[in-house]
Amino acid sequence: MRIFPPIARVLALLVFLSSVAQADELVEGFKAYQKGDFAIALKAFEVAAEKEDPMGMHLLGSLYFEGNGVEKDAAKAKGLFEKAAAKGFGASVEQLGSMYLRGNGVNKNIEKAIEYFKKAADEGSLKSMFDLAQIYRGGDGVTKNPIKAVKYYEVAAKNGYLPALNEYGLLFAQGFGVDQDYLEAYAWFSLAVENKDEHAPQNLAMVKRVLGDEKLPAAEKRLAKVKDTYFNQLKE
Repeated sequence: MRIFPPIARVLALLVFLSSVAQADELVEGFKAYQKGDFAIALKAFEVAAEKEDPMGMHLLGSLYFEGNGVEKDAAKAKGLFEKAAAKGFGASVEQLGSMYLRGNGVNKNIEKAIEYFKKAADEGSLKSMFDLAQIYRGGDGVTKNPIKAVKYYEVAAKNGYLPALNEYGLLFAQGFGVDQDYLEAYAWFSLAVENKDEHAPQNLAMVKRVLGDEKLPAAEKRLAKVKDTYFNQLKE
């Protein structure tokens, strides 16, 4: 699973903003952040946060969370993320879920993590769906729930969330919450390999050995069908 720092979650949106806004403090602040000029980034994000801009709050919280340009302050970061989340800023909702899931800057609290992830998932966050699937499959602080794990993995994988591809394939290889199906596992492992998942090659090799040469054409046919049905553009 790839873990992104909280500031990275808004990169795509800021790139978009830079094409439509001039001298916007968020864009200028992020440009400074990319250059490692955290003092300028801090001032820019503070201005945006003072205007009650949820993205500004999130980015300012990210500086305190990461300790870039300021002394690391998880409590202050959490407060800023909470303010942004209350305004519906999805990246902050996800970040709070991740903090509670891992006990990063807060006391670990799986129930709170699930609460935030579900809120983000309801707004379409594929990352939060993936995190929920991981929780329900692993039973970290909750009872294992194969049905919920499959549901969230499936939506995330079929909508192109790259970390979910290998994990969804594992469900079929292991028969966890679904009927064991090596053709289906082959398809999802193959997609994961194509998208550079470091865990997928070993899983794909295992499934190939199980299928044998005789069944590989059927597996390739299923892979082609999955690609045609679900994927035009994969997303991280």
